[in-house]
Amino acid sequence: MRTLRFAGFTLLDYIRSGRVAVEIIVALSVYAVFMRYPMDAAYFFNLLGVVTPVLTLYTASALIGLVDRPQGYLLLVRGVSRASYLLGLFLAIVTLVAGVYGLLCLAAALFNRPAGLDVGRWLLGTLPLVLNIGLMSALMMMLSPLVFSTGWRLFVLALIALAFSSNFIGGTVLNQIPAGLQSVLRALQALLGGPLVPALYGFQLATTQDYSTSTAIANVLAQASLLASLLGLAIYSFSRRDLIFSSQ
Repeated sequence: MRTLRFAGFTLLDYIRSGRVAVEIIVALSVYAVFMRYPMDAAYFFNLLGVVTPVLTLYTASALIGLVDRPQGYLLLVRGVSRASYLLGLFLAIVTLVAGVYGLLCLAAALFNRPAGLDVGRWLLGTLPLVLNIGLMSALMMMLSPLVFSTGWRLFVLALIALAFSSNFIGGTVLNQIPAGLQSVLRALQALLGGPLVPALYGFQLATTQDYSTSTAIANVLAQASLLASLLGLAIYSFSRRDLIFSSQ
């Protein structure tokens, strides 16, 4: 209950601050620009599969900045544990972004229903998409000054950059690297790119809504497991470090 109350308190504080206007403007703009014309299920989920992660980046940054201040830390000495503090923040982020997604779904259902998209397929496409929202939210929390120190944040960002390095290291640049280092680089890219697979396949699963294979079910479970791992790592790290007052 303390976690839920803190999440509600954070949401109310966010709404009172006026920052929620960005989410409202994004929802109205996406519908006005991209969703007023005839569309099918693939287009609908492709669109929201891109919009929701980008919106999560903003919403998570804004909410983290709202709670990562001395006034927010006072709650930690009033009976709210560090785990509840982080989980409440996570729930607030997911609630806001999922709320925007829900409003866009409602607008599409009422005014411009995607062709061939019934309630069942809508729910099947929503599940991996919402899990991706959770994954992005948990990653943003973990990489925030609230949880990780500067050194650890740079280390994790370097690993993420290395996982995506195959997109910008290739051709002439790759040929200039010795063969031994190329093998090491490819091995690191494969190893570090593994955790990205559930999120990327989740985007594809949201677009196709095809759960006819065991791979689809396994990917949903992988998304949920990765989400639990990121949250667990963030909570553990937050519980092990001293609070840093950003204003001092």
